[in-house]
Amino acid sequence: MTLFVGKDMTIGSLARTFVDIDLDDSNQDSMPVDCDNEEIANALEQFTTDKTPHLYEEVMSMEVEGFDDDFLCSTFDYLVSHKSEAKAFLVKSMKHRKIWL
Repeated sequence: MTLFVGKDMTIGSLARTFVDIDLDDSNQDSMPVDCDNEEIANALEQFTTDKTPHLYEEVMSMEVEGFDDDFLCSTFDYLVSHKSEAKAFLVKSMKHRKIWL
């Protein structure tokens, strides 16, 4: 149930007036999260770093295990277009990669 009276709003047992909410622009540069800006930058860099060259090296290293070069190139192309499967491939051990291929 919501009740409006003037500028006051009540929802259930919670009541708050618009006067209580600080809407000034002085807080626009403040960060509500308690962490280091460098940590955020590192996390964003890891998130956005292109892992395609690393994926290519890992897939092509399977050639030593007896897989045909054309097959591995097709596998690489598939993994590039299926990111979640590429992530899973990269974390698997060589033994489990052989089973997947």
